[in-house]
Amino acid sequence: MRVISIRSSALVFAALLGAACGGGQPEPATPEPTPPPEPTMTAEPAPEPEPAPEPTPEPAAPTWETMNHDQRVELMKTVVVPKMGALFKEFDGKKFEKFGCTTCHGAGAKEGKFDMPNPSLPKLSTKDHFAKHMKKSPKMTKFMMEKVVPEMASALGEEPFNPETGKGFGCGGCHTMAE
Repeated sequence: MRVISIRSSALVFAALLGAACGGGQPEPATPEPTPPPEPTMTAEPAPEPEPAPEPTPEPAAPTWETMNHDQRVELMKTVVVPKMGALFKEFDGKKFEKFGCTTCHGAGAKEGKFDMPNPSLPKLSTKDHFAKHMKKSPKMTKFMMEKVVPEMASALGEEPFNPETGKGFGCGGCHTMAE
């Protein structure tokens, strides 16, 4: 009888061991992952990207009136003399062959005196739209009015003279004007 009791004890022991380890219970199910929420139509649209900032404008070039002496001398050497020299030589290459500072400023330019208007240039009368000068020297008068004044105004960064406003660069910038 003793054999049965050892066998019975072993069986009971195996059953208890299996129950203690949880071998007979199913594993708990892992929950399904929660899906992300559906987008709703009430959401605000994404904001527009900010426009690129405007580029900073270049500072305005100095005008003749705002330039100091050295800036004026530099402008005359690098812009006015080459530009106006070419213009005058094109008009009369023989007469203006040696175009330079003294052509407009007179002999005082050799001593560093550049005062304008220059009394050594012809004195001009505006009476009857320069009629006296148009009669005496029409080619030169037209050249000065149509070519020299606009080009010189441009070289100085100014507008040509406007008789209605009295402003701008004109004949009186270089010539003494008759009253």
